[in-house]
Amino acid sequence: MLAVLAGASGCDGFRAPTVSVRNVTLIDATDDALALSFVMDLANPNTAAVPLQEFRYTLAIDGKEVYAGRRSGAVTLSALDSRQISLPAIVPYRALGWTSQTLPASVDYTFTGRLQYYAPKRLTQVLFDTGTRRPKVPFSARGTLQILSSGTHNPPNR
Repeated sequence: MLAVLAGASGCDGFRAPTVSVRNVTLIDATDDALALSFVMDLANPNTAAVPLQEFRYTLAIDGKEVYAGRRSGAVTLSALDSRQISLPAIVPYRALGWTSQTLPASVDYTFTGRLQYYAPKRLTQVLFDTGTRRPKVPFSARGTLQILSSGTHNPPNR
């Protein structure tokens, strides 16, 4: 099940950007780990640009957290714009008691995180810079990833 959450920010008509997980792809399987890529859909519903600051996220496999990541936003969503980005994740076999010879055919995953952004108002920017208010929008996805037959997985219930 895919859950997408977006909150409103203030009374000035500004709305938080939206974030959703489009899919996850198994990029590589080495002797020690799996490399995954989560493709994210981002959208700015506002008539002003929204600079993105940082993504923070975690990946759990079969209920066990195996990866925590941070990635700079490094982009500004133009007014009424949308785009895709990829967030990487590594699944070390030792964290789950696997070896390259004992990989399961599939695993259940939970991918959760938040995107921190700058709201486009001067007062909001000052509050952000002082650490008083740092707006963020959460995202999450769950599903089953096929390991032994690599490919793309689209989270159900989009």
